[in-house]
Amino acid sequence: MKINEMEVVGKEFAYDGCHKIYIIESESDKRDAVETGYDIYPINELESAFRNSCGLQFISNWSLNKTYAGQFEETIFEY
Repeated sequence: MKINEMEVVGKEFAYDGCHKIYIIESESDKRDAVETGYDIYPINELESAFRNSCGLQFISNWSLNKTYAGQFEETIFEY
C-alpha cells in the first residue's frame, strides 16, 4: 500500500477513534500505542478509518518521523 506515493511499512495502525492515525512499524511501536490507550487495527482498514475520521485527520508513523497524510491534505491511497 502507498499513501501519497509513500510506501507504508507496517501491517497495523493505531487509531484514537477521531483523527490521529499512526502506522505501527514494530512491536515496540505497538506496545507503546496500546499502553497509551490507542486501539490497534489491521492495515487493510486504514483507508476506511481515514475516510470516516473527523476533518483534522492525519497519518504518521508512531515514531513521528514520517508523515503520510497531513491535516487538510488531499490523500491518495494506492494498492
